[in-house]
Amino acid sequence: MNWLGKITSAPGLAEKVVDKGCSLVESGVTRYWNVEEELGRLRRTSVRINSLLTDAEERRYIEDKSVMDWLSDLKSVSFDTDDLLDEYQTAINVHKVEPSRKRKRNRFELPSISPEWDPFQRSKFASEINKINNRYEEILKNRKNLRLNGEDGERRGFSHQRSRPCQTGPYHDRASMIDRENDKIEVVDLLITGQTITVVPIHGAAGIGKTTLAQKVYHDPRLNCFNIKAWVCLTERCDLSTAMKEIYEKMTRQRCDSGDFGRLQERLGEYLEAREGNNKFLLVIDNLWATDLHFGDMLRVLLRAGGEGSKFLITTRNEKTCHNLPGVIERPSLKGLGEEECWKLIQSLALPQGSINDDHEKLEIGKEIARRCYGSPMAAKALGAVLYGRSDEEWSDVLSDMRPLKDDINGAVHASLKISYHDLKYHLKKCFAYCSIFPNGYVFERDQVIRYWIAEGLIEADGNRRLESVGTKYFDELIWRSFFEKITIGTEGQNAKLFSRQVERYRMPSLMLDLAMEVSKYEFRSFESGKPLPKDNHGNSDQARYASLLQPRNTNTVKLECLEPYSKSNFRTLKFCHELNEVVGLSSSIKEPFFHKFMRLRVLDMSNSDLKLVPDSVGELIHLRFLGLSNTQITTLPENICDLFNLQTLELKGCLKLEKLPEGMHRLMNLRHLDLHLDWELIKDSTEVALPQGFDDLEQLQTLSRFYVTSANGPCNISELNKLNLRGDLCILNLEKVATGQAIYANLKGKFIDKLMLRWQSSVLNDQLLQQQSEDVIKSLEPHHGLRCLWIVNYPGNIFPEWMGDRVFRKLETIQISNCNNFNFLPLLKKLPCLKNLLIGNLPVDTMSMPGGFPSLENLKLLNLRSLRSLFLENEIPKLEQIYISNCPKLPNIKFKIENCPKLSNIIWGPEN
Repeated sequence: MNWLGKITSAPGLAEKVVDKGCSLVESGVTRYWNVEEELGRLRRTSVRINSLLTDAEERRYIEDKSVMDWLSDLKSVSFDTDDLLDEYQTAINVHKVEPSRKRKRNRFELPSISPEWDPFQRSKFASEINKINNRYEEILKNRKNLRLNGEDGERRGFSHQRSRPCQTGPYHDRASMIDRENDKIEVVDLLITGQTITVVPIHGAAGIGKTTLAQKVYHDPRLNCFNIKAWVCLTERCDLSTAMKEIYEKMTRQRCDSGDFGRLQERLGEYLEAREGNNKFLLVIDNLWATDLHFGDMLRVLLRAGGEGSKFLITTRNEKTCHNLPGVIERPSLKGLGEEECWKLIQSLALPQGSINDDHEKLEIGKEIARRCYGSPMAAKALGAVLYGRSDEEWSDVLSDMRPLKDDINGAVHASLKISYHDLKYHLKKCFAYCSIFPNGYVFERDQVIRYWIAEGLIEADGNRRLESVGTKYFDELIWRSFFEKITIGTEGQNAKLFSRQVERYRMPSLMLDLAMEVSKYEFRSFESGKPLPKDNHGNSDQARYASLLQPRNTNTVKLECLEPYSKSNFRTLKFCHELNEVVGLSSSIKEPFFHKFMRLRVLDMSNSDLKLVPDSVGELIHLRFLGLSNTQITTLPENICDLFNLQTLELKGCLKLEKLPEGMHRLMNLRHLDLHLDWELIKDSTEVALPQGFDDLEQLQTLSRFYVTSANGPCNISELNKLNLRGDLCILNLEKVATGQAIYANLKGKFIDKLMLRWQSSVLNDQLLQQQSEDVIKSLEPHHGLRCLWIVNYPGNIFPEWMGDRVFRKLETIQISNCNNFNFLPLLKKLPCLKNLLIGNLPVDTMSMPGGFPSLENLKLLNLRSLRSLFLENEIPKLEQIYISNCPKLPNIKFKIENCPKLSNIIWGPEN
């Protein structure tokens, strides 16, 4: 008997099978025709999932593995739900915006949308919705099995919501240094005295405050006796060649692509010897791990080339690291803070407005918490932020969490940081955990991280506030709680680039990065090129959402084989980076179909690589919000990048070879940041990127960085800036192409630009026909009163606009004027209340008189004034501290009265003087 006969012979069995089949078909047909309704239900399910996750994450501690696995499954469903809803919404939005757009359909592209969806598309969405619903129902059953009811689990005892203090800066700065004054004085004394001492070490346990102490030492004014000051931070696996490259770039201020140790050492020696009499240096090496003899030999070579009295300041966890260094002085390990100092540090954050001497119970609890910090300032700062605005009972809860801790600093710091993490609201936990994608020692900018968060949907809407403003609030909260630290050091002294783009930079302390990796172990994967995933890999490939791929040292290219097990994964972030902060070798690794394996990416960052060609497949990543291509070798972008309807950020900083942008850029309706920034000192007449017309269609655009005027009234004329709500820095180039009366339509006064460059081509500098036109143009380009930095280049006019001296520019600190025809701007600038830095270069004048005024001017820099014969400081400039003069060969001296410049302590003569 065949299988059909067996079925029909059983009484009623055929009817049951048929009924079951009909039921399945009917439910499938229902889902097929009710896709929109099912998606609406899915949105409501998504809200419930997020509520469950928030409820679970805002419990005190969840250590049970079965519960953590359950939460991971729930997050996975949440991610998949978000992706499906995003794909649907993208399809609808594309149809609304571009209904006539023709797209070639293939399995990698979103199909064309029409009001009557085709069967393929309906079937696809219906199937995906059904899968998610089934997984969600299974997870809810497991919740009951685990008895995860709303009243279960240890809850927070916090009685009220509180936000961080409005004025956190001074308190946080004060908290960064409690009772380290004696240590600072000792280290500074060792650096400025004793010719036999060349290396001063600061060593101690993680989180004890080594780097903070070194920063305070570095900024001590007594160290201004060093002609060159530089700071390098080395990663744990940094080799000798990479260390040499870092040192070379920081000491010379010159970027170097060479990795040859011998050649770098030779070039740095030549640089120092050429500055004979002006080459005494202080080099801080933060986080030194090397213990081999060769590192000591390298430092000896630098000492021989440097001026007498040159010194090294070293921070390290391992005392043995310094044994082989030349002229090192033996010092005891940096001690932890005393209990009283820890208590002061806690108070500075927990009680910024006063003390609690009258509250004896809280005082006793606070001092016991301080004792259990075991001298760690990092633990004290983290807990001080937790205690801010809390009741006595809540202080007692924190102490109860600390009591089981071991009596050692390492256990205390880690546990204190976990307490601080658990105190975060869920949205901040997600933002912090996401930062596990950064390798140890990685230095990042605030805007970069916030744009990542926005792309990943981690920023919650807050009324009408910009998402970037909300993200800044998140970021500041994490800084205040010490999850991030600001990098306040770099190249200083007469080598400082006063007029380059000053951007605050940050990093995660290594202990905080360890914590981030611990709490994100299910969602995050870190790959090392050419190596299999570690055996302690948590979870499965379906749960992973964020990934970073590190290229190891001494390798030329990235090997992508380690990603193969995840080729069908649901990665949302993929970041390529070099573990030693060098250029990532991608050009020979990324092939055309590579990104077809990662179709759910929202963040793709290939910056700081040797990438020359962007694969077309990037244009098929329909979920993509952030595309990072900064500091690459690309010359063009594929046209289909303009199909990325959701793209919010396109990072193209430092792309020196970029020649043009795609013609269809105006279709990127959600683009918020088109970052084309170049180091302003690298911009020349030949520096140009062909911009497409239609920028005024990009109503969401906030960052543009560079705008090239290509015509007076045609494509890319200056009026295209009119509607854009731009912020940050902006260079407007080729201003000679702006017609009289047109510049006013740029509406710079209505844009929150804080760094502005106005540039004409050098060929028009002496064009008398353009003189009056350029005067009209610059008058009409008055910027917003929040301007911080102004740079005017190749201005052909003789009259400078009155707005340049308007006192309403109370934030304007830096001005550079170069390649102009006269000094008529000086009487205007003397009125500016906050101008600190003034650079004047390439002017054809033989006499220069600085009038009195300039109430805040600290630094005056004169460059390439080859005809200048005399400089007079006529009247008082009360805060002027330094004058730097370079390439002014006819200027024999400076005439001024000492009383006119009471703080002037340094006149530095640069090359060719």
